[in-house]
Amino acid sequence: MMDALHLHDSHVERDDDASVSMGLLPALLVGIVLFAIATIAHAELYKWTDSRGVVHYSDHLPPDAVNGAHEELNHQGVAIRHTGKAAPLSQQATSTAEEERNRQLARDRQASERRDRALLDSYSSVAEIELAKGRALSTIRGQIASTTSYAADIARRCDELKAEKAAYGSRPVPAAITHELASTEAELARQQAFIAERKNEAATITARYDADRLRYEQLTRSPSSSATSIASSTQLSSASRLSAASQASAARN
Repeated sequence: MMDALHLHDSHVERDDDASVSMGLLPALLVGIVLFAIATIAHAELYKWTDSRGVVHYSDHLPPDAVNGAHEELNHQGVAIRHTGKAAPLSQQATSTAEEERNRQLARDRQASERRDRALLDSYSSVAEIELAKGRALSTIRGQIASTTSYAADIARRCDELKAEKAAYGSRPVPAAITHELASTEAELARQQAFIAERKNEAATITARYDADRLRYEQLTRSPSSSATSIASSTQLSSASRLSAASQASAARN
């Protein structure tokens, strides 16, 4: 009797385990299905055409198709992203150069605007610009005048030494005369170079202040003139450089 009860209980327990297993099976199947759907939804499918015109479908792009035109498809086969063919290296270089030119133009425009603001903040009239130019040139002109006088004295001494040397004719010239003549000529050359440098500096200063004056007149001519274009400012800078070069050339001559 006891053995029969024990056997009955064992059957009951196995039936309960089977019931539990059968109850978990639908949930497990649902989980598997959901996982498969999620995997498919996130899977990437690419479509591209090779150089022979053959259309390909794959879950990855081969190296020779990466830079070509291709589409990314969803799990329903609908295109969700289109990528065009990469531009040739020469075209990319041209585009990069154009972008750099545009950036440089923007920097030039900003620099011009800063110079205009500084000019308007520094002077209240054209007369002030002329006064500032006169002060800047005054010291240089003084240096040129004094050095020119000194160089003239040196040149006269050179002429005297050359005359003394010539007076010896075919006779040996004393070493003192030869040495002094050489050092005097070298000093004269140094002073003449200094004068040329100061004249070049004066020409540059004059051109800069003249350009400032012209720009100031443009900016203050009317209330709206402060928005003068970068082109006119660039022309002023070019004119300033040309004027400085012309005056420097004249100074050297």
